[in-house]
Amino acid sequence: MSQKTHTEFIRLFAPLQSQLLGYICSLMPNLNEADDLLQEVAVTGWDKFASFDPQKADFKAWLFGIARYKAMHAKRRFLRTQNLLNEAQSRRAEQYFSEMSLDYMETRQEALRDCMEELSDEQRRIILQRYKEKKTSYELAASFKRSAEQVRIQLFRLRKVLKSCITQKVNL
Repeated sequence: MSQKTHTEFIRLFAPLQSQLLGYICSLMPNLNEADDLLQEVAVTGWDKFASFDPQKADFKAWLFGIARYKAMHAKRRFLRTQNLLNEAQSRRAEQYFSEMSLDYMETRQEALRDCMEELSDEQRRIILQRYKEKKTSYELAASFKRSAEQVRIQLFRLRKVLKSCITQKVNL
């Protein structure tokens, strides 16, 4: 690419950069991925700018098309990775639980019941509504008159308390 072409690309790209980032953010799950994708779009646009024909396409539309393609590709790559992870996790969980004895599982279940009894009524209700009734943190927040963030924090702490209690009872 000639110096003139480099200058022309930068002149056209610079004013669109923030608009392009906003568009990419609407397509991607988080800002870090959107920033990375913006860089990929810039590099691809830079590399292919010599073949860009302003008679056939608008530069902005051309650039946003590259962004859309890159975002779809990134999502497909992410889903493939997730599927591979899910398969590996499933096999690992299956192996773990198949090797675990029924007595051990029953002991842990009994320990969980005992530990749940040690919680206050409200703590027990929040755990049961979350995991038995499958309520979201927003639904629980409305029920318990708290923010969803407070509910998530309390659930985190309760899971930690239950894990510690179960471990202690099982290892007695």
